Amino acid sequence: MKKKILLMITFSFSVLSFAQVGIKTDNPNLSSDLELGSNNKTLLLNRVPTTASVANPVNGMMIYDQSEECVKAYQNGKWSKCLGKGLSGKKTLMSSVSLLCNSATISPNPVAGQPFKGTLTIPYTGGNGGSYGAQSIQANGLTAILPVGNFALGNGTLQYSVTGTPDRTGNITFNTNIAGNTCSVASK
Repeated sequence: MKKKILLMITFSFSVLSFAQVGIKTDNPNLSSDLELGSNNKTLLLNRVPTTASVANPVNGMMIYDQSEECVKAYQNGKWSKCLGKGLSGKKTLMSSVSLLCNSATISPNPVAGQPFKGTLTIPYTGGNGGSYGAQSIQANGLTAILPVGNFALGNGTLQYSVTGTPDRTGNITFNTNIAGNTCSVASK
C-alpha cells in the first residue's frame, strides 16, 4: 500500500512540475529546456545525407548536411544557406550556383481553364555536382514539381514538371528557391 501511495505522489509531482534540464550545470537558464554546461564537450547535431533526407521539416530544426559539409537550419519554411563551410574546403552550393531567372521558360504557354501539362526550365551557372532537394510550388491552379537531383558541373538547367488547370488568364508566376537562390518565373 505504501508503494502505491509513494508512486501516486511521485507521479503527481512529475505531472505538475516544470523543469529545465542542465547537463554539467546546476542552474540551467529558466528560459531554456536544455542547457549544456561543459567546457570541454560539444553538441553533436544529426548528420544527414542531404536536406531532402528530412521528412516533414519544421521551423527550428538544425542538421549537419553531409553533401554540403555544413550546418543548416530550417527557417521560414525552407532550409537556410550553409552556416559554415566544411573543413575539406569543398564549395557549398550556395556559394557557386547562380540561377538565370531572366532566361527561365514555361512551355507550352498555359491557357486559363484548360488542363495543362508542361515544363518550367530554369538555367543556372556554377554548378558543382552537389545535390538539391525536391520542391513543389503552386500558383494559380498549377503545380510545378522539381524532383531531388544533382547540379551538373558548370552550366545546366533545372526541369520542373508542371500540371493542373490554370484558374486565371495572364501571367502565372512561380517563385522558386533552390540552393539559396530565389527566382520568380512568369508565363508569357
